[in-house]
Amino acid sequence: MGKEFITPPPFDMEKSFLDSTNKTPIIIVLSAGADPMSELVKLAKTKNAHVEGISLGQGQAKIACDAIAHAQEVHQWVVL
Repeated sequence: MGKEFITPPPFDMEKSFLDSTNKTPIIIVLSAGADPMSELVKLAKTKNAHVEGISLGQGQAKIACDAIAHAQEVHQWVVL
């Protein structure tokens, strides 16, 4: 086997966006040190979208649910 079979390709945010729909979210599983937020913000700018970022933790569930409901109404993006 060659290196191409064991090395994952670089993540392509635009391609993932094109594969998603308003009913099919993008789910990114992060590893230690990974932070795709800058790529996501850059993509949002090209799509004229607003991104709402919420850190999940104790007491954040209601805030996250409210942000998702609001984003659905005004066609924004929510990052949890």
